[in-house]
Amino acid sequence: MKKTKSKRLPWWAKLLIVALTVVIVFLGFSYGMIRYFVGDTLGFKGILSMVSYGGFDLPESFCNFVLDVDRSYPGLPQLLINNEGQPVKTPEEYDARRAEMLDLYETCMYGVTPTEGFDTVFTLMESGTLLDGKIRRQQVKITVSNENGSSDAMLLIYTPAEAENYGMFIGLNFSGNTAVWNDDAILPSVTQGEIGERGSESSSWPIELLIDSGFGLATMYYGDWAEDNQETYRNQVLKLFPEETCTAFSAWAFGIMRGIDYLETIEQVDTDAIGTAGHSRLARVSLWAGACDPRIDLVTASCGGGLLRSPLFAKIDTDGTANHWFAPDYYSFEGRDEELPVDIHMLYALIADRNLYISIGQQDLASDPKATWDALQEAKAVWRDIYHTEVIPDCTYEEAIPDQPVFSEGVAVHVHDEGHLLTAEDWQHYINYMKMFVNP
Repeated sequence: MKKTKSKRLPWWAKLLIVALTVVIVFLGFSYGMIRYFVGDTLGFKGILSMVSYGGFDLPESFCNFVLDVDRSYPGLPQLLINNEGQPVKTPEEYDARRAEMLDLYETCMYGVTPTEGFDTVFTLMESGTLLDGKIRRQQVKITVSNENGSSDAMLLIYTPAEAENYGMFIGLNFSGNTAVWNDDAILPSVTQGEIGERGSESSSWPIELLIDSGFGLATMYYGDWAEDNQETYRNQVLKLFPEETCTAFSAWAFGIMRGIDYLETIEQVDTDAIGTAGHSRLARVSLWAGACDPRIDLVTASCGGGLLRSPLFAKIDTDGTANHWFAPDYYSFEGRDEELPVDIHMLYALIADRNLYISIGQQDLASDPKATWDALQEAKAVWRDIYHTEVIPDCTYEEAIPDQPVFSEGVAVHVHDEGHLLTAEDWQHYINYMKMFVNP
């Protein structure tokens, strides 16, 4: 009997099988990670939006498909109607409404940011100059203490060495101070752990651009104030306030405020030109610090996400891994998200009548650029109707021209043509706006 030979797959078929296996494993892993972090409440297009975190150049058709969702934002709270259902029309009435909204945000979102019951000590750990004396560097240990103990953080400051007066930007970083710039003299942050590549995040912190523009920069590692972990986030500064309903967000905002305390001790700092900066969730920390601290003149937020009622975002879910970001009352709205009495347009409005700048990534689908744009369009009414301040025009996200900032006396916005990034171009727009409208 003649034996039949088994057919072998051609090389290209084997390669195709391997490639498909890799893709399936990658998609399965990605899907599992998404479910792990946000629970089981993210819709199909919400899952697709997570692709934008990969840094890929996404086709316009894909972006349009993902962003094409219902934009009715059910139950969106009205900013200029107070808790008694009365319209708010004057700055005095808005002061009362602002207090209501701040209380709502503390109760239902980010918790209390402590303002008393502690002492703060500043210790200069290192100072020097670099780039032939053009830039001055200071590194200051901030120690916060009370009867419950103490907690430290390291503040890194770069300022123009020869300037007699300059504005400052302050913000938290994700990877430790040594990641901000390739400067061997930078000391590790208090809780930084292993030092990775120095300057690995320098593209998000263009220090020379700021110095050449006449501004200084102050930054701290966000982990010095609270670990981004729901099991250990109270191990740093929040251990001093065991009775307070605090979240990691309130600890991070608290850190920015303590950094401003030190900046006010520097004689050359123009305290009428202090801006906050933040990216991703730290953009919302920048906003929350601005809402809590009237010393901040300009609040900037990069890719911080839009209205929570967007269908692209996960629903309120107690099974997620970011429970340390939100106050306990936030989770009482699980299953009835539309009844949540706050949303990010309210956080924007808490900045009024100071200045607000929102930057959006066109391909940052996971932050929902449309919902971010819509939130600013809602919030600008406070500047326009209460303070009679010039605001950006009424227009849709689709009408925005990428990389062309829209400035106004009260608020500003631009859409860059990239993804979930804070870029030197974003900073240049912040600087230009600060010079034109905040402290001309």
